[in-house]
Amino acid sequence: MIAIVVHGGAGGTSRVAQKRGCVTAAEIGMKILRRGGSALEAVVATVRWMEDSGVFNAGVGSVLRFDGQSIQMDAVVAVFDGSGVTQGAVEIVEDVRNPVLLAVEVMKTPHVKLGGDGAVQFARRLGLPGHPGPSPLALARHERLRRLIEREGIATAAPGWSPEALARLFDWDAQAENGDGGETIASVAEGCDTVGAVALDTVGRFALAASTGGMSVMLRGRIGDVPVRGAGFQIGSFGGVLATGIGEEIIRLEGSNKVSQLIQLGLHPQRACEQAVQLFDPTIPVGFIALTKDGVGIASNRDMPSHSIVE
Repeated sequence: MIAIVVHGGAGGTSRVAQKRGCVTAAEIGMKILRRGGSALEAVVATVRWMEDSGVFNAGVGSVLRFDGQSIQMDAVVAVFDGSGVTQGAVEIVEDVRNPVLLAVEVMKTPHVKLGGDGAVQFARRLGLPGHPGPSPLALARHERLRRLIEREGIATAAPGWSPEALARLFDWDAQAENGDGGETIASVAEGCDTVGAVALDTVGRFALAASTGGMSVMLRGRIGDVPVRGAGFQIGSFGGVLATGIGEEIIRLEGSNKVSQLIQLGLHPQRACEQAVQLFDPTIPVGFIALTKDGVGIASNRDMPSHSIVE
């Protein structure tokens, strides 16, 4: 059995383009698996393409942070080969076109994670290309977020932030109305769309890769769930799991651990993903993909573009 499952994020924009993108990305990875390539090669090629596509919140399509100037990205790669787990991750990296490629290079070092300026310097020494800057989509998203806050106020547009905090930290003249308390562009679509892939190759190795530009409503230096084992990802003899959504809540509830524990209790990965989603407040965007030798799991409480191929 060879297989790959791909997601484009729980709650994002450009849904049609992202759904098509997930199909293309999965096919890229599966071509590598069919010719006997490793699961790691497959997921890295898949996620690299998604970073380069510009339609996902990863790589060249990454969102701007709340200051309207910063692009800071996280990525992770991990492999289980039967004897143990090897992983590499990068956090809050700027000016790197493909954070997933940098995470692969970290995996080759004695380290597990690199972050910030040190990670960028490492990328420069390796000759990895820099980031081209915010895409038109990223600029449009940020402007939409600003207009939303001005129109609807902090409570609906930027949950968790007060008008005073915005004024102090970002110099934004934001209103304080409560709004209607419903879902908004900012709370759902403004950059929860992490990308990720999990694969199984011909010799039984599992591998996963994920990359994200984070969320718009966050400070410089914020690290989400993607590079956190047990939260954004989990991998082992059972298979692999990736999470997407509001990273803070995924970290607090150890989302990927929940899925992996259910799988190891005997649940099919589809059922395990569905049950894990139910553990989260329905107002919190969250989704999971999982791959085991028994099959694929895909579940989310938001529209989550995804695609899987099993042969």
